[in-house]
Amino acid sequence: MSSLGSIIESLKQGNVIAYPTEGVWGLGCDPLNDEAILKLITLKNRSKDKGLIIIGSNINQFSNFIEIEKYKDELLSKWPGPHTWLVPPKGKISKLITGKNNRIALRLSSHKEVVDICNNFGNAIISSSANKENKATLESSEEIKKVFPEVSILKGNLGGLNRPSKIQDLITGEYIRR
Repeated sequence: MSSLGSIIESLKQGNVIAYPTEGVWGLGCDPLNDEAILKLITLKNRSKDKGLIIIGSNINQFSNFIEIEKYKDELLSKWPGPHTWLVPPKGKISKLITGKNNRIALRLSSHKEVVDICNNFGNAIISSSANKENKATLESSEEIKKVFPEVSILKGNLGGLNRPSKIQDLITGEYIRR
C-alpha cells in the first residue's frame, strides 16, 4: 500500500494508480497526460474507442473539459455521488479520453479517498474499473497487486455501492448504464 503522498507523486510522474471508490476499485491517472492515459489503456487491454471517466472532488476541476456554468445546475442535481454524466466537451479533448464518443464522461465524488487524491493532486483524474478488459472487476488491493504489480495502490475502503456508477447522457437524459 502506498501513502497519499506517494500516490500523488505517481500521478505527477505519469503513472497509473489504484484506489477505492463508491462501488469498485478504480485505476486512474492524470487526464492531461496522454502518455499516462495510454499506459492505463494498455494495462487494461482496453479499446481506445471506449473512452474513460474523469472523476473529481470539486466541479471546478472539470473546467478544462466542459463549460461548467452552462451545465452546472443539471450536473449538481445528482452530484456529488456515484452518478456519471456524459457531457458535451469544450474545445479539443484527447480521443484517449472520449474514445469514439462525442461526449466526455464526468463524475463528482464525495468518497473520502477520491476526494483526498483529487484535492491533493489539484485536479480530477481518470477513473476506470480495476480490471482487464472483459474480466471481473478486482475486489481487493491484494488482487490488484497480483494483476497490476506496477500500480501504486492507495489504502482505503469501498463506499458500499455494490456496482459501478450510473451513466446518463446530460443532453438526452438517456441512461447508458443503470
